Amino acid sequence: MAAIQPPTETIQTLTLDAPVCVVTLLEDRALVQRRGKANLTQGLWRVQVEQVAPVLSDKSLRAEFCNDDLGGRIDDVRVRRQMLVKEEDRPAQIKALLAELRSLKNTFSYSTTDRSHQEYAFEEINAILAKGLEELPVDAAWGQIDPKSWRSQLQTLFNQLRELRAEIVSSYYTQQQLSQHINDLITKIHALSRPDWVYTAHIEADLMVSQAGEYEIAFDYVVPNAMWRPWHQARLLMGTEVATDGVTDVTDITDNPFATLSFSVDGCVWQRTGEDWQDVDLVFSTARASLGTEPPLLTDDILNVQEKAPDIVIQVREQTIQTTGLDTDAAAATVELPGVDDGGEVRNLRPTTKATIPSDGRPYRVPLFSFESEAEVKYVLMPEIACQVILKSEQRNTAQFPILAGPVDLVRSSEFVGKTSIGFIAPGETFALGWGSDAAMRVQRTQTQKREREHLTKWTVVTTTVKLFLSNIGAESRVIETTERLPISELEQVKVEAIAEETTDGVQPNENGFCTWNFTLEPYSQRQATLVYKVSATPEVQGI
Repeated sequence: MAAIQPPTETIQTLTLDAPVCVVTLLEDRALVQRRGKANLTQGLWRVQVEQVAPVLSDKSLRAEFCNDDLGGRIDDVRVRRQMLVKEEDRPAQIKALLAELRSLKNTFSYSTTDRSHQEYAFEEINAILAKGLEELPVDAAWGQIDPKSWRSQLQTLFNQLRELRAEIVSSYYTQQQLSQHINDLITKIHALSRPDWVYTAHIEADLMVSQAGEYEIAFDYVVPNAMWRPWHQARLLMGTEVATDGVTDVTDITDNPFATLSFSVDGCVWQRTGEDWQDVDLVFSTARASLGTEPPLLTDDILNVQEKAPDIVIQVREQTIQTTGLDTDAAAATVELPGVDDGGEVRNLRPTTKATIPSDGRPYRVPLFSFESEAEVKYVLMPEIACQVILKSEQRNTAQFPILAGPVDLVRSSEFVGKTSIGFIAPGETFALGWGSDAAMRVQRTQTQKREREHLTKWTVVTTTVKLFLSNIGAESRVIETTERLPISELEQVKVEAIAEETTDGVQPNENGFCTWNFTLEPYSQRQATLVYKVSATPEVQGI
């Protein structure tokens, strides 16, 4: 006699519309949350969420009901992947790309021919000009002197040479761009000439619904191929930049050394996960899950005792004075990690607006916060590093959030002047930015050394003379903070001292060996400065 089987309950299916709503971006991955609502009746349900990222981590997938008052239960959640071969749309795309490739090659050929003609004409006109210049002394010897006619003829030839040179340069850059575009098209055609495998994925969740009602389900999972980095922009507006009759008037910083700095912090996002994030709430986190939590391995530290050598060998090394800001003392050197530097504390930054990040691997900047601060601007010169006078601004982070380490776009008034980088700046810290060199200043630096040995004490003395020559070729005066440095001795057997009577203004170094002058250069003026110091070492010291 056969056993009586219990009736099997029917499993109802539903494709749930659960778009991405919140994305938490980490250093090298992202936590994605999807939410969807549906009216479910009592019984078993199998819910699917289509078009999710195929690269999502299976073990990180989690689903839960947002409203627990209805008594639903999630029995299982999993991801299903499948591979598709896209071939039907290839022939039309390849034909269009081949047509574009032929057009570009024809354009490149025409550009090559035009450039050849231009170069030939340039050489011919140059030869005519050279022969004409050779005939001028002969005509003058025969008494055929006509400066007005000579000037008119030569000016015409020079104008033609300039025009041809501009056309040749323009053709060169046009050919470069065409060549790059042609190579990109060839690569794309080769990629489309073979069948492409496209991976798709969807989430399946088995639900047990004990009471009919509207349920909201949240799906969380982690995806790779997503990252973010801080990106900043600094805009410097001089304190005396005011509009007068539609014209911006900028006075010299010598009269007013204060300006206004507008600083904005953005989060730059890259993602190629296979799913687009449309109108989502982003959370920028500095947590570094990739570092792990494993303790370091312990190894034996072997100590050896050896006799001290009678001679002392010295060497010069560069030491960076490291600080977290301009107001704090020097900090110990830390290991630079190629990621997001948050100062040792995990922080979560949230933009004020929603963002859309397509899955194309391109950078997208999302504004996080901004602030304005009064900045003190001045011209600084460190000729040992670079013989250029740099415009420097010092300002304070007046925001409630820290400035994370990252690149900075520099904008003076409305003009982009370059890029720089900045370290971690805590709230309330003072930091500095460089705004490029002053074209009106010329600097030359020379350094000479004189070595001698004292007959009585046998000490070795090396005298170094540094000479600076500054020239202001501009129409405005400049106050330049000039810094030179002396070596610092860590041994009793080596002494370093500045010779005040031979140094300009008798300047003495500080505890870090820096000598600082404030030079005022009037328009079209020059200034010289001298720094003389000597290094003395006992006879047993080697390497000086």
